[in-house]
Amino acid sequence: MVRILAEMSPSQAGRLRYKGAQKNGDQPMSQRDFSHANNPDFDCAESVILLPFGRRSYLEALVTTYDGVAVPLDETTDRIVHQLGDLTLIYSGMGGPAAANALEMISNNGGQRVVVFGACGGTDVKVAVGDLIAVSGAVRGEGTSSYYAPMEFPAAFDPVLTTRLFEAAGRSDTGAHLGVVYTTDAGYRQGPEIYETYQGLAIGVESECAAAAVVGARLGLEMGALLFCSDNTTLPKDEDQVYRGLKNPTNRRGFEAGAEVVIQVLSTLGGS
Repeated sequence: MVRILAEMSPSQAGRLRYKGAQKNGDQPMSQRDFSHANNPDFDCAESVILLPFGRRSYLEALVTTYDGVAVPLDETTDRIVHQLGDLTLIYSGMGGPAAANALEMISNNGGQRVVVFGACGGTDVKVAVGDLIAVSGAVRGEGTSSYYAPMEFPAAFDPVLTTRLFEAAGRSDTGAHLGVVYTTDAGYRQGPEIYETYQGLAIGVESECAAAAVVGARLGLEMGALLFCSDNTTLPKDEDQVYRGLKNPTNRRGFEAGAEVVIQVLSTLGGS
């Protein structure tokens, strides 16, 4: 379908997409046909790592360390796919909409389980920079998930997969936590709704987990999430309150430990 759209004029492709969207209007979500959407075909493993970082340096570091092999996609998608042995790695870019689009692509191409591996800001003093968080659930402070399920539906991750991630994180050389994070669309406008209302309830803030959990549930995917804490404004030291990326040795240690945990857990569950 993507190839057909690529061969059409922009006006023809637009009309076809519109007809596809119209056709879905009266259909239950489970019966809707999204073949008119941008969803390229590729060989996807059963187990997938979803990498939602805003900075591509994290993708480069992971692909280099684990000998990733690039999977060519057509030019209509901005997502990036690599094979890491028996696992598929998809770089979605940052935010709930990007994560949702990647999950649609994963589901359409045979993926069965997905671990979101990303970074978060800590919102609890017990979480040190570089620590790992196995996410049990997320507060739906974003907008994407509302297109997939009513707001009453919980953004919860698969308990068995989450337990495996937490136990493996506990065997790593950094701190490990199990808990809830707050997902927001507004990274530059985090305020009392996170640091006061959810004090003692959420231990981190990020931009994808709630959307990923709900979208994954809608698509029938087995979902987990493992994050490393990149900064924490509740900690007393100034250097811990600022996001510094992989140039910060503590961040790099958390990233590398988290990557090892995710790959270890998914590899034991089977890839292709």
